[in-house]
Amino acid sequence: MQDLRMDTFIAVCEHMNFTRASEVLNLTQPAVSRQMKSLEEYYGVELFRYEGKKMYLTPAGAKLFKVAQSIKADEIRLMEELKSSETREICFGSTPTPAEFMIPKKISKYLSENDFSKISMVVGNTEVLLNKLDKGEIDFAVVEGNFSKKDYRYFKFSTQKYFPVCSTNIDIKNCSIENLINETLIVREEGSGNREILKQCLKRKNIRIDDFKKILEVNNISVQKALVKEGLGIAFLFEAVVTDEISKGILKRIELDGFPLEHEINFVCRKNSIFNDEIEKAKVFFDMD
Repeated sequence: MQDLRMDTFIAVCEHMNFTRASEVLNLTQPAVSRQMKSLEEYYGVELFRYEGKKMYLTPAGAKLFKVAQSIKADEIRLMEELKSSETREICFGSTPTPAEFMIPKKISKYLSENDFSKISMVVGNTEVLLNKLDKGEIDFAVVEGNFSKKDYRYFKFSTQKYFPVCSTNIDIKNCSIENLINETLIVREEGSGNREILKQCLKRKNIRIDDFKKILEVNNISVQKALVKEGLGIAFLFEAVVTDEISKGILKRIELDGFPLEHEINFVCRKNSIFNDEIEKAKVFFDMD
């Protein structure tokens, strides 16, 4: 059973405010303060620092928060397994590109070769899924976005080409990225892996997303692609997303210096978990060596 001080510590870290944490935990603020002081004395380090009235985690505090989340997630999972004699469900997350264009075939193959078991898939952007992974709400995630590889266990799920596309009705010839910013950019929301990849690509050219003439921001990959097909702008997408449309002559790849890029889509699970079967479970589920 996890030290109750750790539950309090996690709440403080999530809200970065003693008062808010005390309200969530139904404790008094002095009680929360005493528990945090006790933890600092136990570990012999400061866990929080202040800049004016704003509170931040120290490097030691950030490290403890990461481990505390993992321990809490393991405790929740263990309780679920002890209560149930049935095979535990596969619960994982995926970013939109693999969820819509890669994973369905894997699920179909798994179900055809195995006795039925409950499978839960959560679709979200990279930032949301990593947060769920840290909290133990999902066992693993398949993400297209970048992540801190030192903080997670991972292996390559797929390598995808990443390039700009537009409707075949739009006359965009081979050009440079500097010329392409005169077009309307149809882009995913903040926190999405696709957007972060694009930001990094543009940064190498000293260009920002905001430098484009017009921007259409959407939080759905199918809507993003539909807008491009209507000729409303350009988008940077993975090859798996637009293979059919390109083969049918609906969309075309824009020939651009530095593209296509090769980008890895990765399977990710918690590094500090005492349950180390997630990777093997994923390999079986996704039929990977």
